[in-house]
Amino acid sequence: MNEIVEFVCKRCGWCCRNLLETKDGIERGLPLTDKEATRFPQELVSPKVAIGITDPKIVVLYQLNVNVCPYINSQNVCEKYEDRPLMCRSFPIVAGDLSNRCTVFSYRIKGVSYSDSYSMEKQLDASVKFTLYLKNRIKKYYQKGLKVWEYNLATKNWVCRGFYDSL
Repeated sequence: MNEIVEFVCKRCGWCCRNLLETKDGIERGLPLTDKEATRFPQELVSPKVAIGITDPKIVVLYQLNVNVCPYINSQNVCEKYEDRPLMCRSFPIVAGDLSNRCTVFSYRIKGVSYSDSYSMEKQLDASVKFTLYLKNRIKKYYQKGLKVWEYNLATKNWVCRGFYDSL
């Protein structure tokens, strides 16, 4: 029987040096809340998600627009560790699942079930807080016919992702 142990980062720096990801034709960076966005130099932050009826009106989420976090040093130590963004706190949990972008879990294949002996309580807590933050931001401005828009870092254009109907 596997003993449950707390997940410990190996400090390889991979997750802090490979922030940009292209999926479904959209280049994305590390998601940031509005408060977290103020902790980074302004030129390194772009909008990520906005809402509006006919076009993106209200930004509800931001993103880093660089591949390497400005706060990771040459020893792979985060210079803002105690004040790092929720997405960093939740890693290697991404969208409620373990990311194979983490070198500890790089062997994982999508669609295959694995049994791990790691406790991810802190990461899951941060993931839940991030999800609630986004839902509450959208709920604050919700109206019928609301659409969600995502900012593509590669093209610097907004892409309509469809209607927001899941409240």
